[in-house]
Amino acid sequence: MILSKMKAKYSIEDFLRINKAGGSRISYSKKYVIYLSDLTGTQQIYLKNIKEDSAIRQITSFDDPISSVLCSPTKDELIFSKATGGNEKHQLYLFNVVSNSTKKLTTNDNVLHRIGGWSRDGKFITFSSNERNGTDFDVFVMNLETLAITPIYTEGGWCDALGFSPDGSMAAVLVRKTFNDHELFLINLRDHTITHVTPHKGKAVYGQPLWLPDNSGFYYRTSENSEFIHLGFYNLKNKETKIILDSEWDMESATITRDGTTIVVSTNEDGYIITRFYHAPDFQEIADINLPNGENFSFSWSIDGTLLTFSSNDYNRPSNIYIWSKEENIYTQITNIASSVPGELFIKEELVHFKSFDGRKIPAFMYIPKTTSGKMPVLVQVHGGPEGQYQPGFAPLTQYFVYHGYIVIWPNVRGSTGYGKSYQALDDVEKRMDSVEDLKYLHKYLNSFDFIDSSKIALMGASYGGYMTLAGLTFQADLWAAGVDIVGISNFVTFLENTSSWRRALREAEYGSLANHTELLKSISPYNSIEKLKAPLFIIHGANDPRVPLSEAEQIEKKLKELDRQVDLLVYHDEGHGLSKLKNRLDAYPKIVNFLDSILKK
Repeated sequence: MILSKMKAKYSIEDFLRINKAGGSRISYSKKYVIYLSDLTGTQQIYLKNIKEDSAIRQITSFDDPISSVLCSPTKDELIFSKATGGNEKHQLYLFNVVSNSTKKLTTNDNVLHRIGGWSRDGKFITFSSNERNGTDFDVFVMNLETLAITPIYTEGGWCDALGFSPDGSMAAVLVRKTFNDHELFLINLRDHTITHVTPHKGKAVYGQPLWLPDNSGFYYRTSENSEFIHLGFYNLKNKETKIILDSEWDMESATITRDGTTIVVSTNEDGYIITRFYHAPDFQEIADINLPNGENFSFSWSIDGTLLTFSSNDYNRPSNIYIWSKEENIYTQITNIASSVPGELFIKEELVHFKSFDGRKIPAFMYIPKTTSGKMPVLVQVHGGPEGQYQPGFAPLTQYFVYHGYIVIWPNVRGSTGYGKSYQALDDVEKRMDSVEDLKYLHKYLNSFDFIDSSKIALMGASYGGYMTLAGLTFQADLWAAGVDIVGISNFVTFLENTSSWRRALREAEYGSLANHTELLKSISPYNSIEKLKAPLFIIHGANDPRVPLSEAEQIEKKLKELDRQVDLLVYHDEGHGLSKLKNRLDAYPKIVNFLDSILKK
């Protein structure tokens, strides 16, 4: 679109209505690519016939979003999971592409189910569920013909099913002791013996086994004995792991052809996804792979390893689905999701670093309007997690704020993932306030720009980013002009008491436990120092949030009103931990913009 044809002014609705597509899979017959898209306002499943120039077919049409999809290895079927109203109690469904029929596989709507993998003969799946006591996740095998369920791992904890070995004799189970420390087990389905694959010292995370076809072992991502996640190979015979690919950055994902000859590895390099292809087993890099410019991610091979589907986007281009042909080394765009806002209006982010209180350089992604006029306001956005990282890509909401006249910056404060184990551990338990202190030094950095108005810098964040917003406004009250808290933690004691029981142990490992750190938890909670908060605050929360309960928002709203402070709480009764539905985003974000404008654009 050329400039002369642009609208005079684009609204936030224009930006929010830009769709995306991702999570693609190639069906068993190679006739279809199956993917997720939000064309209807929530993420649903779509199907496109690869071999025919046919229209896209919408498979599901629920009010709530689809969370995951898994394709059958023997027929054109798929399994998907869906929760209701944001409650995260995902149920599993089987859909047959040919008959257009859906069958519900799980029967208890009050528990959470997570899909694992599909046996290569198509007869069984693995999944995990917290049905036994609501807290521990057990791992099961389901017979898809009879729907009979067999428990295979019931040792307790947060356990994820990771699928079967090629011959179907074993199933892999990942046990999350914390978000930063895992164990990987193999369950022998014939004699029920358990092999501990990853006995280790210190903390380490592990990824999905990528099996060799002869059942002799598997590749997997591992951070054992390393700052970063690299690629290892586990030999089933001698029960030893050998490092195959090392890296100075985290290997974010890996996928392999069923014959074990070609592997795709995506590395998170300073927040950017870099993809490389390798021959196996010698791991010589394959040069000159023809892929779109920008960031390519979510790779998935066809059963025969000849086709590879993936998503691709860029800062000025929304996510679409592509298929790459291994034989021809060419890619084809499958979906045609276009931006209703011209790409010329989007701003390329700048990677910057600022020094914090201890001299450590903190990375951040900064968006500056093409034309700066006078002293400009700034919106500081903090990611959730805290085991998370802001990674630039197509970010229409961020781009709207820039288009609307704000400088936007996303800091990856200490505790963020992607920069090594040591960096990620810098905010653990008693170090929590160090990450909040990073915000203070970010403000100091922003104040060094002559085109920034340091009196008009606001904070906004969701989940842990919501906590950081509240903490900044409370413990650094003289710095911040306003705050937007989306599903954030206000009081760590009440949060840990009321969060879903299946999450509590892992959250205590990060923040501190109710048994051992009560005074610390009280001291770092904005609620307990809320009288210090002076800036106007806007709060958004989902009524069905199982992670950060609505009470976290309600109690801080009540306290601030008692103190006669400016606060507004907006509750969505069909949402959980965030806003997953377009209708709610179209309601909430214009109100956020109006709130910020009323303070920062006076």
